[in-house]
Amino acid sequence: MDFKSYIVKALDIIEYISDNPISVLKSSSKILVVFAILWTYNTKMLFPSVQAVSSMSRSFVVGDVQQNPAYYDAFSLSSAIISIFLIFLLLARNEIVPAFRSKQFLLSSVSSTILAFIISLLVVAMAVLLDFTPAKGMPFLLIGAPILLTSLLVLDDIEIFPAKTFARVHPVFLHLDGSSKTVNATLIFTTFVAMALNISFVPPIVSSDLPSFFSIILLLMALFVYYQISSESGNPLTHDRRSSTMILIIGLPLIIYLSTRLLFLLHNPDSVTRERWDLSWSFMDMKNTFEINAWPIQPDFPEDTRWEFLYAAIWNSARATLLSIILCTILGVIIGVTRLSSNKLASSLATVYVEVFRNMPLAVLLFLVMLQLGETLPLFKDEANIAGWLYYSNQGLFLPRPEDIRIFIALGIVFSLWAWSRYRDRDGVDDSSEAITRKSLIWSMTLVACLGILLTGDLSLPILDKPNPDIPGTWNIEDDSAFEITKAFMALIIGLTLFTAAVVAEIVRGSIQALPRGQVEAAVSLGLSPYQRLRLVILPQALRSMIPLLNSQYMNVWKNSSLAIIVAYSDIFYVIFVMMNNVGKLIPLFLLLLVIYQAGSLLISGLMNFYNARVTRVKI
Repeated sequence: MDFKSYIVKALDIIEYISDNPISVLKSSSKILVVFAILWTYNTKMLFPSVQAVSSMSRSFVVGDVQQNPAYYDAFSLSSAIISIFLIFLLLARNEIVPAFRSKQFLLSSVSSTILAFIISLLVVAMAVLLDFTPAKGMPFLLIGAPILLTSLLVLDDIEIFPAKTFARVHPVFLHLDGSSKTVNATLIFTTFVAMALNISFVPPIVSSDLPSFFSIILLLMALFVYYQISSESGNPLTHDRRSSTMILIIGLPLIIYLSTRLLFLLHNPDSVTRERWDLSWSFMDMKNTFEINAWPIQPDFPEDTRWEFLYAAIWNSARATLLSIILCTILGVIIGVTRLSSNKLASSLATVYVEVFRNMPLAVLLFLVMLQLGETLPLFKDEANIAGWLYYSNQGLFLPRPEDIRIFIALGIVFSLWAWSRYRDRDGVDDSSEAITRKSLIWSMTLVACLGILLTGDLSLPILDKPNPDIPGTWNIEDDSAFEITKAFMALIIGLTLFTAAVVAEIVRGSIQALPRGQVEAAVSLGLSPYQRLRLVILPQALRSMIPLLNSQYMNVWKNSSLAIIVAYSDIFYVIFVMMNNVGKLIPLFLLLLVIYQAGSLLISGLMNFYNARVTRVKI
């Protein structure tokens, strides 16, 4: 769209204003309020950003020693700020992946992205090779460059000076399918460089108040893009691109503030703050100062480093989360189906369970479970056991420890039988009474065989060690003679299972009730039993709406496991919390904690999304 079209539209707008003054006044007042909010937001974000860039670019060397702790060399500072912005620019532009997916890759498809990279390289080169003043020149260059690149997106489909006009001078201007992107970029970038090199000679609003100048530019760009969006000109792809550009314009001050603030914190002039934000994890290579109970990795105290203890804590959290997910799914499905039962007693009890545990804070529930286990289980001095095979007390359970190879053999048998069952039922599921009886018999025999494999051979029974028989409670179980399940682990599993199962039950109930009534009636007309209706008709269709909701709940189980500190279970949060008290590196450890929980949540989400794709592969 050229300037002639905009002049015509401007005249139409003037005519509309003269015909509808009241409606225009109301709209103008709303726009002024929005502009006031955006102006305040822009200046609040850009002012500390300008100050931070000025402080980080100022060099003060005495005796070959840099006296400014916040100083960054020009290459590091410029490349960091520009690189962070380019990430958001690529997300807003979204050109590269669609261009590669297209049948014919065109250079014009990613022309804006290529121009942005070229200008970014030129800005970094200017910051390194040219001598910009830290007071005005460097802040104008590094904060103005992201605004410059954003302005190219704003003027993407506008010909400031038509490329055909410049083609008369040199044909190089007429390329990229006749687009004038390069012409616009060249003119704007030239003006920007001229202002950056002569910042002291430009009008005072630029040289003396950079945040206000940048705010005016951002407001004008936002107004222009808003006009483009409201005019609804162009195809849907153009409209989506303009919406992304508007979001980038609004978020740009925050992006610049966060990037400059993070860089400033890493080189903060205050030694205490700089020490807090030191993101080196060298302290994790030192020996750990406390002991934890972990499985299957048991770190050796005090020989192993903090990294080994953190790995063990991750395994502790993972096994607690996995077991809780399995148990809460089973219990939640049972309770959710029971809530729909025609038996008033069963449905009422299921409703009471859901309302009690869903409305109870998990921290309180974990505390009550831990307290109840301590009151219910026998005291440590009672030496309670079952035939010398299982010892139990308020300190935990001690079970026989089978050989590791036998554990893997038993798991292999169970997995092989499951895989064979899935392969046999690939063409259809036989849920007749005879088939159910046969499956139950096969699975029962398999489980008995696996139990026999585990309990035979070199089985290690718990060995009771009692140095002084005359003193009650002076007994212990020898190390590596039994498999220990601590009371803290049991309390965490019970609490997470009871709490999450209540929510899972509501998900199951709502998903089943959302099914059309005709599906159940059709199953009844086919003569299917209640179990067959549930197994073959109801649950397979309800899975489509259940899985996305279960995905969120499974991630909540992973995140809620951080409350294990209430029951003194050695999970990730507990171990890192103790490390914080011992080492004092709060920010690096909190960032490490954030990355671990984020990685676990993404893993659970990825697995559930993969399963959801399999379930929804067949359309209804």
